[in-house]
Amino acid sequence: TGDSMKTTIFLLSVLFFSLSLSLLVKTPVGIYPSECVHNVPSGSHITENPTALTQVKFPNGTHRTYGGCSKVQKQKISGVGEYDGWLAYTTFHYPEGIESFLGTFSVPTFPRNAPEVLYLFTGLQNVDWVPLVDPEPPIFDIIQPVLQYPADAGLHWSVKSWYVTLDGEVFHSSEIAVPVGSAVFGNMTKIGSSDWEIIGVNQITKTSTRLTVSRPRLAVQPWAYNTMECYGCGGGCSYLPTGNVQFRDLVLKDSNSRTLVANWVPHVSPNRVCNEKAVVNSPVSVD
Repeated sequence: TGDSMKTTIFLLSVLFFSLSLSLLVKTPVGIYPSECVHNVPSGSHITENPTALTQVKFPNGTHRTYGGCSKVQKQKISGVGEYDGWLAYTTFHYPEGIESFLGTFSVPTFPRNAPEVLYLFTGLQNVDWVPLVDPEPPIFDIIQPVLQYPADAGLHWSVKSWYVTLDGEVFHSSEIAVPVGSAVFGNMTKIGSSDWEIIGVNQITKTSTRLTVSRPRLAVQPWAYNTMECYGCGGGCSYLPTGNVQFRDLVLKDSNSRTLVANWVPHVSPNRVCNEKAVVNSPVSVD
């Protein structure tokens, strides 16, 4: 009958939409098609070959070339999902380029309700771009050790190292668990003219998860951040940690290994969910 046909079409539409959502992956800079986001073993080395495709050398010596993701694909899904964006963050700009950013960030208590995913990170970018706030730049990259709740493996905190662009592939290292009350040591250090090492370390076990990235666009990274970001926190305060997140011992250096005085500027999102804010205590301490 006509009614049963309409019901069948509706159910198929719901199923198709659900399957479409299942093929999307949340990242620290937005929602991407799953074919754009790659979980690679800790210690992998990401490079760009002469045809501008991304090549990864894995720790076991094998290689793989990636090139199935386009900017157009990403733009098609930019409005899907409940993305609250960067809720609170600080910026520091050093035009000549930051060549090392070290620091620890605390592993806070669990939120009373689990969000889709909550990210805490230090990061370095080539331009000052914040998702949902700024127009999309033509060329963008961010390197970042990222604390995440819930972890991919369950309701606990974990850390990964990420390399994200808007016009190509997205990579993160395998996650390692970190307990509440501990801290993550984040390390982004330039090891060549356009080569970076990105490391997240469990401060208790000293286990780490890392990536190395070599691309010409990484020659200058002048923007630094301390950030809290969320998907699915729109329900209010219960989706955020019950205690402060502490970024401590923040050390940034220039090309001569001189320590920079980071005059952090605090920012809040237009999509705040619980009056969250960033508080600058000093150049080496942010809450």
